[in-house]
Amino acid sequence: MRTGVVLVTLVLLSAGTASAARVGVPYWSVTKVLHRIDGARIHVGTRTLRIDGYTTLCAGRGPSIRREGVRRWRRFICTYTTFTKSGVDRDVDFRVRVLGTTRFAIYDAHWVGV
Repeated sequence: MRTGVVLVTLVLLSAGTASAARVGVPYWSVTKVLHRIDGARIHVGTRTLRIDGYTTLCAGRGPSIRREGVRRWRRFICTYTTFTKSGVDRDVDFRVRVLGTTRFAIYDAHWVGV
């Protein structure tokens, strides 16, 4: 009888550890990701750009959750519109992955249409 209880406990602990690794990364709202990436630097080709959150659009990708009536994701795809002195320039597409409560990674930055 005792052996059965120990086996069940071990199985539950193993399953809990695997799901805890997935749960450890928080979900962010679109508003939060826009605030966090505002001012971040990205490299596109030979240029380094500083993201302006006011000219950036982001959308969640993959599975989402709803908390307090707000949809949240762990991954985002974003488009940043750049400007020159004469007006609107090109757009940059990039992806954002949430790594923690304050950490994120920007990757796959490329010019739209290039």
